[in-house]
Amino acid sequence: MKNTLRHKPHNKITVIFTGLFLVVFLCLWPEKLLSAQEEPVQTTEDAPVSEEGIQELPKDKLVIVLDPGHGGMADDGRPEGGVYDGFIEKELNLIVAQAMKEELEKYEDVTVYLTRTGDQRLSLEERVNYAKSVDADFLFCLHFNLSKDHNTLFGAECWVSAFGRYYSEGYAFANIEMEALEKLGLYSRGIKTRLNDKGTDYYGIIRLSVEQDLPCVLIEHCHMDHENDRPFCEGREQWEAFGRLDATSVAKYFHLKSDVLGVDYSDYQTLDVPIPEGVMRPDTTEPDICMIEVTDQEMETGKITVTLSATDYDSGMLYYDYSYDGGETFFPRLAWGDKTQDTITFTIQVPPHIIPQIVVRGYNGYDLFTESNLVSLPSMDYKTEEEIAAELAEQERAEAAAKAVEEAEAAEAERKREAAKKHTVEVRRDPEPEEKEDPSVSYFLTVSLVCALSVIGMAVSMAMITKSRKRRRRRRRRR
Repeated sequence: MKNTLRHKPHNKITVIFTGLFLVVFLCLWPEKLLSAQEEPVQTTEDAPVSEEGIQELPKDKLVIVLDPGHGGMADDGRPEGGVYDGFIEKELNLIVAQAMKEELEKYEDVTVYLTRTGDQRLSLEERVNYAKSVDADFLFCLHFNLSKDHNTLFGAECWVSAFGRYYSEGYAFANIEMEALEKLGLYSRGIKTRLNDKGTDYYGIIRLSVEQDLPCVLIEHCHMDHENDRPFCEGREQWEAFGRLDATSVAKYFHLKSDVLGVDYSDYQTLDVPIPEGVMRPDTTEPDICMIEVTDQEMETGKITVTLSATDYDSGMLYYDYSYDGGETFFPRLAWGDKTQDTITFTIQVPPHIIPQIVVRGYNGYDLFTESNLVSLPSMDYKTEEEIAAELAEQERAEAAAKAVEEAEAAEAERKREAAKKHTVEVRRDPEPEEKEDPSVSYFLTVSLVCALSVIGMAVSMAMITKSRKRRRRRRRRR
């Protein structure tokens, strides 16, 4: 009896704590269930699987698949994708994709997958099938570009399907992406479609995605081989910046928000692109108009001002290049600039001593060109800056040489004057007796001749005086 009474207080305490535990458990359990449901799926292995063996994802989540283009080695043993000046495209694509995934996962209600996480070689079918297996809402294929002849084309571009809603949705996203790339400083090559010989989408990743009812956009961030674009892709920091830029474009397109980043794109206005009834075919014709007029020619400097008028009614103008030797050689392409204008003005520097023959080519959005009329101008026999500089340098050298001669002559004259002054002072201080010159043979002969003539003269005189005396004596005798 005593033992029972002794344990009653402990039983009450146990009951109280048990009740509190049940209350806390019942309050927290629903919240834990809810948080577990909201936890994002990171990999396909973690996703639930249905009876048919296909992975299922929460229907309220946006699913994005990123495809880093290329990967692995080609059949010839070279890396898949572009390779230029130490840059390997497949590696750049993967870095961009990883940065894009990391940035996108900071937004709410979005799940992101990569078709490859290493240097795997995957077929286009494998890439699209994987995206379809995770029930992707959109597939983004990431690339960097190269020109066929290198250092020819520059800028960024997006390729979209030419058909139905895939064109409409792809173009609406690409419009956001291209605005961001232009704001970064890249030149826009536009949003384009391309068809193969069968009349379907040219790029396999887009064509296969459409067959799987999956919107797809192929992003060419810039050209690795052009001096205009290289400053945008020199290192990992810039490649990762591309990934974050791409992620922001996706967030804007899908109206996502992020408390981590402090942004909310719920009200972002996307471009309304109507679903086309037919095929959105690419432009296959050259620009409709391309004409030039020379508005100024500076004969003293070799500068020629050209006004170019060109129009393409289908895809607009993209580049131009020019020649001053009648089309034998052309300078590298230049950006058209303001694509809303059909007429632009630019200046050409023509070398001296030639007859300029100006011709210009205008390129449309699909790199097709029309050549302008040819304008012949008078010869420009001006002196180049190098020639003028050379003449000035030669003149300075001649003046310096003349000055050096004058200074040398003046120094020599001064030396002689100083020597003469010194000699005069020494003579006055200690005069020396004049040296008597020894009589020479000619001097002796001259003196002898003079003496002989004097003697002869005296003898003649004496003879004449004697003769004159004799005559006087005779006269006296006669008298």
